[in-house]
Amino acid sequence: MALKGTIRDFGVADIFQLIGHQGKTGVLVLDNDVDEVRVYFKDGSVVRAENVSRPAQMLLGNFMVRAGMLTQSQIDLAVREQRRSLKRIGAVLIDLGYASAGEIAEFATLQMTETIYPLFEWSRGTYQFETVPVEPSPEGVQPLRADTIVMNGIRMMDEWAGIREKVPSFSLFVEPARGLSAATGRDGSVRGRGHDDASAEALEDIGPAEREVYELARPERTVREVIDLSRLGEFEACRAITVLLSAGFVRLVEPVDDALSSDTSRVGFVDRLKAGLSAASRIVVSAGLVFALASLIHDLILDSPEANAQSPRLYHDPTAYHLAASQVRVIRRALEVYRLEAGVYPDALTELVSANILSERDIRYPFSTPYFYRAKGEAPVVLPPLF
Repeated sequence: MALKGTIRDFGVADIFQLIGHQGKTGVLVLDNDVDEVRVYFKDGSVVRAENVSRPAQMLLGNFMVRAGMLTQSQIDLAVREQRRSLKRIGAVLIDLGYASAGEIAEFATLQMTETIYPLFEWSRGTYQFETVPVEPSPEGVQPLRADTIVMNGIRMMDEWAGIREKVPSFSLFVEPARGLSAATGRDGSVRGRGHDDASAEALEDIGPAEREVYELARPERTVREVIDLSRLGEFEACRAITVLLSAGFVRLVEPVDDALSSDTSRVGFVDRLKAGLSAASRIVVSAGLVFALASLIHDLILDSPEANAQSPRLYHDPTAYHLAASQVRVIRRALEVYRLEAGVYPDALTELVSANILSERDIRYPFSTPYFYRAKGEAPVVLPPLF
């Protein structure tokens, strides 16, 4: 089956639905210039998915470390053994006695769903489906029906906006606000009363997921850490937090400066980066705002070599122009990766360096001074420096 095109014309939900309805086997490749995701279908069901653009963050071992099941040293040892034996990391972890087959299947399923469901938020990009043989998951992941994925994906899209209003940052601390009874009804929902005589109405929406998240909530534990430790995935864990917030069982607390300076490992992504942001980089951003007019020549500089040839002050030579145009694309991709992680664009390009997304050289090359950058809503401005 030849299936390719743009996501703007044919959405992700439609693509999954078509492949599932026709019971096809093959690989669906989706690319939005920031991420490239490959989804493997067998008889219309998904058996595996991988994000090839951000491998370190989405690796199976990293999920297990963040969930507190393995240590980084154990994963490092397993990776060395994997390179020697050429086995899959799941098989190596089982051989080393670090995990059972069931645990590997659990985390591989989480890895797969956390890769797939963000696709439903894509509004641009390309897709291509190739009919090729696909084997069942070697990690023991049970196939997920395409229509089930579509139903869950659409539900998440509908609910994410409301959830993000209540949980605006993964760097916030999640703390218990009042006691929650351990009594559980036959349907899995909590039916007892809290230690402070909470009303039955407040407990109606408290199910197993909310109970699990509540048990993980504690002072100086971030939303990100609760998500990872719960093994529920970002959406389900954040949804549980919002239910607990509405019922008054937990509260979100902003990190304070002292916490950031004394133990940055316990705070979230954005706050760790801001803690390491130098005063000099903030001055660069402030100065950059003065030159906002530079954004008006954005397309001229980046997309028109002819116009650039008439502006020798901007580039010393044609080679520098082409190198700069290429580097701007690299920086733009890095900005999108940062936004996907933190929810906002950085205040300065140096934050990309602090986050280990780019190196210091990446925000200057091929120039001695950094690129001009200004966060401008949904379309940040990135320009080569003026000479």
